[in-house]
Amino acid sequence: MLAVSSGAFVMQAGGLPPGLWLRNPIAWLVAGVLALFIAQRGWLSGWTAPAALVVIALSFIGAGQEGVHRWVELGPVQLNAAGLVLPLAIAASDRKRNWLTAACFILIGALLAWQPDISQLTAFALAAIILAAARFGLRGALVALVLFAALVGACLVRPDPLLPVEHVEGIFTMAARQSPMLAIAMAAGLAIAALSPLLLWNVRALRWKAAALAVYFTATSLAWLMGAYPVPLAGYGISFVLGWWFGAAALTEKRHG
Repeated sequence: MLAVSSGAFVMQAGGLPPGLWLRNPIAWLVAGVLALFIAQRGWLSGWTAPAALVVIALSFIGAGQEGVHRWVELGPVQLNAAGLVLPLAIAASDRKRNWLTAACFILIGALLAWQPDISQLTAFALAAIILAAARFGLRGALVALVLFAALVGACLVRPDPLLPVEHVEGIFTMAARQSPMLAIAMAAGLAIAALSPLLLWNVRALRWKAAALAVYFTATSLAWLMGAYPVPLAGYGISFVLGWWFGAAALTEKRHG
């Protein structure tokens, strides 16, 4: 909540209208209640990898933005497809369907490379390699490493003409201009949110899913240091708020289910 609230404060202090800076906090509260409700009913298991593949594929409907396809349109709302569904796919990946999940993950990686979305592809690749090691051993991890390295390489050569938006990719710059302490608080909140899945490390059945999700969140949170990539939770974008909650809820569901 610290990352979301501090980001909203920075946007409000920066003169953005309430219709923008209120969205993340509202999404946080609504998604938290909804995700936990769904998780208690066991609805986040088994189907998530194929569903995530479908949602990522839907982002290619329409012209996109300057040839870049990362969003699913729901009326006037644009949702970042990867930020919305990848945490859920990672956290609720089904051990009973290892090969189906692996196939879906590879296809998701290919679509992320084609979008192109190097930050989400890299974060997802790291999580996928961890899960491959847990499910298929060292050989599986090496295969995943080779495949995703090739996809990352293919993504890097595709043009990404989109320019950064200050309250999305540049939220830390906005915060630092207002107060260095505010930027530090935002970074601390983002670190807590990114590493929070590791609270389940001692639950043996969830250990590697928790590690994969934490690595995905951490890589996504640090991507802005490498280029014009969205800052999840703190920067504007309800997709990452929803994605964080549903990923966390999927781990909770597995713990109690």
